[in-house]
Amino acid sequence: MIVTTDIQDILYKDCKAIGISEIYENGTIPTGEVTTERIVIIAKSQQPETYWKKDFVEVNLVVPDVTTDKGEQANLIRLQELERTAQSKLDNVCGTYDDTCYNYSIYTIGIEEDTDLKCHFVNVKILFNVLNVK
Repeated sequence: MIVTTDIQDILYKDCKAIGISEIYENGTIPTGEVTTERIVIIAKSQQPETYWKKDFVEVNLVVPDVTTDKGEQANLIRLQELERTAQSKLDNVCGTYDDTCYNYSIYTIGIEEDTDLKCHFVNVKILFNVLNVK
């Protein structure tokens, strides 16, 4: 059986391949202005269906804004790199965990802004499926 905290752990392990050392799961996310790159993983509630338990997971690849003579701006070059990396590392993945099969793929992906935290991030919404049959 795979539960939401297992899903976060699976994605934590897989996100290491993206190359950002700071990775946080729901419940451990630091507060305040973003000063370094980080990955934030938040699993939502599982929804059981006939063959699969589905879960949407938000994986945010966070990049602090850069200061220019025009003020704070998005680091679009780095965001583009991370968006491409996410497409290659987090899409169409299959595996087993605790003798249970799972697969996940990117449901939506895009760049968003958080003005309070002074950052932009690649928001990767993942559809995570856990096999619901024995």
